[in-house]
Amino acid sequence: MKSSRDRQLKFATVLFVALSVVYASAPVPFAGQVAADDTPAAEGKDATKDVDKTADDAGWTPLKGKWDFSRYGGEGPVEITDEGIEMGFGDPLTGVRWTGEYPKDNYEIRLDARRTDAHDFFVAVTFPVGEQHCSLVLGGWGGGVTGISNIDGNDASSNDTTLYRMYENDQWYKIHIRVVPKEIVCKVDGEIVVQVEREGVEFDIRDEMDPALPLGLANYQCVSEIRNIAIRTLDKSQADAAPQPKSDK
Repeated sequence: MKSSRDRQLKFATVLFVALSVVYASAPVPFAGQVAADDTPAAEGKDATKDVDKTADDAGWTPLKGKWDFSRYGGEGPVEITDEGIEMGFGDPLTGVRWTGEYPKDNYEIRLDARRTDAHDFFVAVTFPVGEQHCSLVLGGWGGGVTGISNIDGNDASSNDTTLYRMYENDQWYKIHIRVVPKEIVCKVDGEIVVQVEREGVEFDIRDEMDPALPLGLANYQCVSEIRNIAIRTLDKSQADAAPQPKSDK
């Protein structure tokens, strides 16, 4: 006959085995994983920002493989690779033009650009505005003018978009252009530098920029580099979004 002590030992052994099985069957978090209820509020907000950023980055198509040299006469050397475009010192202009498909309206363009030598405009982005065209000039007229050429016949140095801003050599700048039926909005490093309504406005380019049509990049008597060139079309809801503020920094 088993003693009371023997029965207690047997019960303890059975209980231990049962608990071990239950614990072993529970999921074990991998390194760095925490339960949802334990996630700090700040992390939850950061996650939301990440989702928003991912949505903002959706739909972009890199512009690669279909760039051609723009024939200005006196242009400097141009190197085109998968990593980007280097435009050399011209007399006075050097540039490239896109030969692939492109939208004319309801779209955005983004790119990074920097000047590595000299002091005039390191990039002028020529782009379609419906059936018209214009150029966003960064650092023109000796290095200090930003604006759109042309608006109602006036270039970037003498219209309502004229902005005086200096650009440092060897510093990358993020450029973003948005073309929708209501307006054109251009940003540099997230700051709106151009915002112009399209209704009743005639857009055009300076005559010397013709080789950049219909979509092109150019510099003026300097050496510059371009990278991360991409474009995306906008659906109706994106294009009809509320007008953007003058600055979103």
